[in-house]
Amino acid sequence: MKREEGEEEDFVCGTFTWRIDNFSMLHNEMHYSDVFVICGYKWQILIYPKGDNVVDYLSLYLEVADASTLTFGWTRYAKFSLTVVNQLDSKKSITMGIYLYLVACHLLKRLVK
Repeated sequence: MKREEGEEEDFVCGTFTWRIDNFSMLHNEMHYSDVFVICGYKWQILIYPKGDNVVDYLSLYLEVADASTLTFGWTRYAKFSLTVVNQLDSKKSITMGIYLYLVACHLLKRLVK
């Protein structure tokens, strides 16, 4: 997906669903999803169920899964959304749209409750 200055592309290359059973039982350590491929790139989701340097917030990150293998100066513009689904009360589900310019490193966005 290439983006020219001032131009937005509005299409979906793919989706990924990560179901986490017994989420409320997870401790504060980080948890990684399986690696998935969308638009030809490897991605991974990282969560801290009890927050990353904050208390009582879910910290949720999207990472380039193979960042250490990318060449210096590698960049990518990404437009994506992350949704946290509350299975008990769908009105409490959260979706956030995010736009990022990625530069061969971890990226991401923190969702708060």
